[in-house]
Amino acid sequence: MIIIKCFILAAFIRLLIATEKPFLCSGLYTTVALILGFGLGGKTIVVLISACIGFVLASIYFWLLDRVELASGLWWLIAIVGLAIGLV
Repeated sequence: MIIIKCFILAAFIRLLIATEKPFLCSGLYTTVALILGFGLGGKTIVVLISACIGFVLASIYFWLLDRVELASGLWWLIAIVGLAIGLV
């Protein structure tokens, strides 16, 4: 599931570049995480808490990516380090 979330984050980074709407991307990421969590038979409370934490982290991540100049060194650093959100 972690690998799937990382691929999904990469897809939402592309969406962020196209739309420049970080909260759209974090909301969609959270929705996908909820669907995957429930689809794989996770406990309701665990999936909901994980989704809430994931939404906050993804919002910060996409907001930072949106604010930093595209393809700069700092942007790449944020993009790579932020893939750790897939662990949540």
